[in-house]
Amino acid sequence: MPAASSPVVPSPALVVPGAALPAGSTRVQAARTQAGLTQAALAEASGLSRQAVGAIEAGRHRPGVDAALGLARVLGVPVEELFGTPPPAQSASVLGEPVAEDGPVVMARVGNRRVHAPADLAGGQERWPVADGRWTDGEARPFTSGDGHEDGLVVVGCDPALGLLTAQLPPAGPRRMVAVSGSTRAALAAMTAGRAHAALVHGRPGKLPPTPVGVLRLHMTRWRVGLATRTGHALSLTDLAGRRAGIVQREEGASSQQALLRALRAQGCAPADGPIAGGHLAVAQRVVAGARAGVTIEPAAVHHHLGFHPLEEHVVQLWIAPEHREHPAVQELGGVLTSRIFQSRLAAIGGYDLTGCGTSIQKLP
Repeated sequence: MPAASSPVVPSPALVVPGAALPAGSTRVQAARTQAGLTQAALAEASGLSRQAVGAIEAGRHRPGVDAALGLARVLGVPVEELFGTPPPAQSASVLGEPVAEDGPVVMARVGNRRVHAPADLAGGQERWPVADGRWTDGEARPFTSGDGHEDGLVVVGCDPALGLLTAQLPPAGPRRMVAVSGSTRAALAAMTAGRAHAALVHGRPGKLPPTPVGVLRLHMTRWRVGLATRTGHALSLTDLAGRRAGIVQREEGASSQQALLRALRAQGCAPADGPIAGGHLAVAQRVVAGARAGVTIEPAAVHHHLGFHPLEEHVVQLWIAPEHREHPAVQELGGVLTSRIFQSRLAAIGGYDLTGCGTSIQKLP
């Protein structure tokens, strides 16, 4: 270990020339992480305070010329690359699916790639969509530029609680969160392909998908997956399976759909036909509208005052990709998950087991 008075200045070779860095202040953090430096080491080597480096990385402070040049020298990255206006980036759909022409979208950057998703898939709550721009002529075009609406942590997942998380984080800048509705399979595909920073996954304890190396895992909650039914309606899984079109279902990659298929197999029933709904709340709403039953999570059934027949208990975790563990929004997110107000709001909905919410998971469940 070198003495504190003799900081090691990394070689420019530690930062890959031309490597993609996120837009805005997060590029300093990404370059520091690539160089293997702590905030304190970077601060000492560049002649700044650790608090100043933290403020720059969090987007709360833009350095002067001398400070910017010092950071660039230590990190071995041209100052224009660290603090200049990022070049236009190719757009990618978060979920990998086409977006309607001229449709409103939410937008952010994952690495140097601009990603987008339909605005009505963001937030997880019934409200008018809050869009950042439009998908026009094969490109996601922001309504305005330079206002922090391309920063933020992109998270794909199916729990409507992501909408509550989004509401408790800043609405713009690097510490905001962009929540996009998608199944566990879609979430992991987006994170693995670099179209999202993080994925919300759920499944039976000990049966979650394989965890990519280096992923930061935060425990969020436990809830039960099962069949929501209209109050007063008797439920027989065998009877429902035999009626065909009797159960509102989820897409094939949804963990709740897999729970339903396992339950049907255990009863010796063939998979049931039925309409497909896009999310847990959408399933419950179809049951309210007249469907006999639908596979969803207990909080969605409780929220809509429906009966509920449990099939499995699932653990719910938030996985952050290794290269984005130090994203400015991650620390903020951890604080919200453990906050009394967030947990009180989920508890008021019902169906959530919040024991250990926000804790880091060091071992596989």
